[in-house]
Amino acid sequence: MTSLSRKNFWIIAINSLASFVMAYLFIFYLNQLSYVLTAGMYNYPLTIDYATYFFHIEPYQWTHDAVFMIFSSGYVLTFIFGVLSLLAFYQTMPDVMPIKVFFFWMIIHSSNFVFGGVMLGNLLTEGIGHVFNWMYLADTARMIISITGFFGLLMTALFSSRLVAISSNVYFEKFNERMSPFFITAQVLVPYLIGSFLLFVYFLPKNMFHERYGWIILGIMLLIFFLRSRFLEDLMFEEDDSRQIRLMKGFVVFTVIAFVSTRILLSKGIFFGWQL
Repeated sequence: MTSLSRKNFWIIAINSLASFVMAYLFIFYLNQLSYVLTAGMYNYPLTIDYATYFFHIEPYQWTHDAVFMIFSSGYVLTFIFGVLSLLAFYQTMPDVMPIKVFFFWMIIHSSNFVFGGVMLGNLLTEGIGHVFNWMYLADTARMIISITGFFGLLMTALFSSRLVAISSNVYFEKFNERMSPFFITAQVLVPYLIGSFLLFVYFLPKNMFHERYGWIILGIMLLIFFLRSRFLEDLMFEEDDSRQIRLMKGFVVFTVIAFVSTRILLSKGIFFGWQL
């Protein structure tokens, strides 16, 4: 296949890499926004920056309702946007729109954030784990919650291989065993490796809970996904004259600007001084 060239490989990889990074930053700042809004509900002053959040209150000022709302709202919002991304992916499924790759990574990152956060946060008392800690759950309940998070990640890993195969209609008229290694490496593996490194550098030196462990969970998910992808059936797509392997220049430039500008502008942090 002449379309399976080195040039086309890197076009696909760059499009997917931009989508990988932009989807992660979207979810991260969605959660930062949730801290700002929910802290305002309880008049808790806080500071957020490119990587962290800090509440300027004393430990005794925390209440059960505040902990539940503040540390769970981001996970609820992320789950909602993950579902919306899944719907958007299927809505654009018949079209040769490269932007559906962004929806794919939104699904993956949302699942990793929510289910990975439930699984590890419950064990390490981080993120949504603060909520579980304040609920004084028995060990059995905590184990059930962690298992639920694990199975959520597993089902996403198994299901996502089908989504990647479908997304190949952006560039190709068919998906088969011959092109599978080429496409999956360009669409998934290379963006994961390079994107994880870029995000690690972005959050230095303040890598928090999800940034410390999320890439490991995502790597395991993609390993399961890669093993399953070998058994995918061949797919044939409708002919479309607009189908071509092209760089999403506007989206790539937007991602680079967002990556650099947010890191610089939020390096000092923004203080929200709600009145107690």
